[in-house]
Order: sequence, then structure tokens, then C-alpha cells
Amino acid sequence: MPTQVILPVYTIGSWSANADDDFGCRWVIEPDGASFITDGLGRKTHNSERPFGSGAYRSRSYPAARSGALQGWCDAGTREARVAARKRLMSVFPDGGQALLVVDDGIDPQQITVELDAGVPRCAVWADGAGFGWQLPLYAADGRLLSTTERSARATLATGSTDGLDWANGGLDWANGGLDWGSSGSNNVLALANSGTATTWPLLTVTTPSSLQNPAWTDPVTGGVLAYTGTIVAGQTLRIDCSPFTTSPVTLDGIDRTGALGAAKFISLPPGSSRAIQFTGVGAGTTVATWRDANN
Repeated sequence: MPTQVILPVYTIGSWSANADDDFGCRWVIEPDGASFITDGLGRKTHNSERPFGSGAYRSRSYPAARSGALQGWCDAGTREARVAARKRLMSVFPDGGQALLVVDDGIDPQQITVELDAGVPRCAVWADGAGFGWQLPLYAADGRLLSTTERSARATLATGSTDGLDWANGGLDWANGGLDWGSSGSNNVLALANSGTATTWPLLTVTTPSSLQNPAWTDPVTGGVLAYTGTIVAGQTLRIDCSPFTTSPVTLDGIDRTGALGAAKFISLPPGSSRAIQFTGVGAGTTVATWRDANN
């Protein structure tokens, strides 16, 4: 397991920088060698020149993707260890897929999904052959930094309420000084909050002990409604991923059911916001929302 040398520690899979690895090699990020992570997230601006007037017309800007490089040096100690260290670096992305880059500053660890950018990974061998400078070009389609801690909230619907007075035993018992209405059988509000600096989106997971028809979620702040048309039965799991970065936002037991949305105002949590989302439907069911605070 890598041993921290300085903070923050940057980790992709089994490889870490600003740390000593299990083979005795020291990997260090140079000053400004992670600026594409430490710098803020850029914006995409859209505008067109006004043909018969000054200035330009503009539309709303959106956060851009994140592109740059991690760069630093590796002191392996020997030529043989340097050759092996280079191989480990070059195998961080073996098949062109994506991986999590975790940035642990010891206070608020964050993660971002990255892949190898179009640039070339570079290694510049030192004169003594015992180490090398390196550069790893990276690209993140979703440029936000997400908290490594997942947050969650739960809301339930019940087919019948346990509220009310029980007359089954022949009357009311006043001996204890009052009436006991019992506890509610449902709490249909999802309490969500985002303490980050960028918008984040929850994943909704819906289950039922019996059956649930036409579940829906309403944001009283925006008036937006997210509604699924159909029935979920015991043993099935409905998942709705509100993130715009997902390719199949709605699945029922893994099968794409995006077409079953009757209303598609996906839930979003702006930076520093909180939301009380109302969960409704016919029958009994539970919604669990999971999300991560997001930062630019």
C-alpha cells in the first residue's frame, strides 16, 4: 500500500503520486504539476456576432470538460527499478477506459473520473538512469470534483397508515392522561442538500414490498416533476439517474425504461442548496436517493 510523502496524494487504481509505492519508488508531483485539478473549472461560452449592431448575442454558458496533465518525477533508486516503475505508469490505463482519480488532501478527499487524453504519456530518464520525469495527460468529460463520501436520503409510501385511534379493544383508555395516535406509516419527503460549489444530481433507487404504480417526485421550489409511468412489483428495482452524464437514465432491473418517463424534470441540487423532494405514487414503496457534493 502506498505511503504518503506529502499532501495531497493523487491515486489512480494501484498507482499513487506524492507517495512511496510498494516497490520502494518515490513518486512526486512537481509544483503546478496538477494545475488542471487545482485550478477552477472553465466555462463554455456560446455567442454570435450581431450583424446590425454592436456586440454579440449570447446564450447560457456551461461548465467545460477538464483537460490537462499530471506531471512530476519518480526516484526508483536503480536502473532495474526504474524500468519496472515506467511499466507500472504506462499500465495505469491499459485498455482506453476510464478510472477514478482520487485526490486526498487529508481534509476533504475528492474524486473525478478521468481517462488518458489524446496527448502522449512521457518519461524523461535521468542521467544516472535511476529515475525519470513523467507526464500523464488526462481528460475528464465531467469536470466536477465529487466528494468521496456518498450522501443519502430515504422517503417511503405506505398502502395504509398506522395513524389513528384503536377502537378494537372496546373504547378509549384515558388512564394515561391523553390519546395516543401512534406513529406515521410513511415519510414521503427526500431531504437533499449540496454543500459544494457545483451542481450535483442524485441517483434514485426505488423498491416496493408489494406493488407501486406511477411513482413521481416533485420539487416544490422549482415546480418540476419527475414521473415514471408503470408498475413496480416486489423484487424489482427501478433506478433513475438524474445526472446528464449517464447514457441510460432510467432502468428497471437493468433494462432501459427511459421511454416510460411521463415527465422528465430531473432533480438537480445547485451549489449550496437544499431541497425537500416529495415522493408520491399508488401503493407502497421506498425511494433512496444517493449523491455526492460537487465542486468546480
